[in-house]
Amino acid sequence: MKIIEVDEELYQYIASQTKSIGESASDILRRLLNLPVSGVNLTAVDLTQSTMNSTNEEKGTQLPAEKNVVAETPKPSSEQEIKTPARKQSTQSIQHIVTKVKNLLQSEAFQEESKMVVRFLNILSVLYRTNPESFAQATEQETSQGRTRTYYARDEATLLAAGNHTKPRQIPDTPYWVITNTNSGRKMLMLERTMQFMELPEELIDEVRPYFAVV
Repeated sequence: MKIIEVDEELYQYIASQTKSIGESASDILRRLLNLPVSGVNLTAVDLTQSTMNSTNEEKGTQLPAEKNVVAETPKPSSEQEIKTPARKQSTQSIQHIVTKVKNLLQSEAFQEESKMVVRFLNILSVLYRTNPESFAQATEQETSQGRTRTYYARDEATLLAAGNHTKPRQIPDTPYWVITNTNSGRKMLMLERTMQFMELPEELIDEVRPYFAVV
């Protein structure tokens, strides 16, 4: 394994090309350069000055000292965090979710439901069942926002570990669990952020809001 240095701008460019979580800098560059996948098991590529200097001495050039980037798929800082970009939804996909949520809101069962936690779970269930991929991205975004509390998880134990009184409930017909010990305002805020991450229109969010208003 060789080591080179790159400047901040180049580092950010490489990071922006990440296609999957944990993809090494070496894999990214090989993909961008259309090179075959290396058989070496690297978690990352280390880039230092020494190798670049030795290469450029043959050419009679001297590289200026640059920022030393040790890409051991480093734990990125908040400014350099490498994330898989969320896939944009089509207008047709968004409209499909809007229709399903509106159908739920206008249904007799939902209108007669008095428990906010049931309304909360039912809306989350529709969001997931209508577009599981977009819902998954939304929950990942929610988790990555640096919040001190975990709201969604794939299992009950994760939410229980975050607090003894989280009252996790499984979202019906989904593999997701969500905390339910929040008040109605917090439940609406969770729905609002999830729907925004799913690129749903503010008009739809405004239609949901009255069902979580404190009377």
